[in-house]
Amino acid sequence: MKSYQTIFYSVTLLAFTLAIGCNPPQPATPPADPAPTTDGQDGATDMAADADNSEVAQTLAKLPADQQAAATKQKICPVSGQLLGSMGVPLPVDVEDKTVFICCEGCRAPLLADPEKYLPKLPTE
Repeated sequence: MKSYQTIFYSVTLLAFTLAIGCNPPQPATPPADPAPTTDGQDGATDMAADADNSEVAQTLAKLPADQQAAATKQKICPVSGQLLGSMGVPLPVDVEDKTVFICCEGCRAPLLADPEKYLPKLPTE
């Protein structure tokens, strides 16, 4: 009976870990610019975007100085398409003699398993 409980708890823990981890990889598409409104709401949208960017900037500032510029230039996680810094401090991963930043630990395995799929999504130098 103990082995069934152990398996149940292991599967439950794995499912929970996957559920709270990184979002599944999705194609990186730039967000569409919202159409301007005539009711004065576009100013509120700008303020929300500034607050988000401020939080991202504060998170990226937690990186060592030599990595901040590279992460800022890269902007997005090549695996998830998430904005770097929006899910915590980006993680540097060495891939094919290049440092690539990812948004979370959940993106490390896919990046290392299939770098040819994700490296082309990075900005060119």
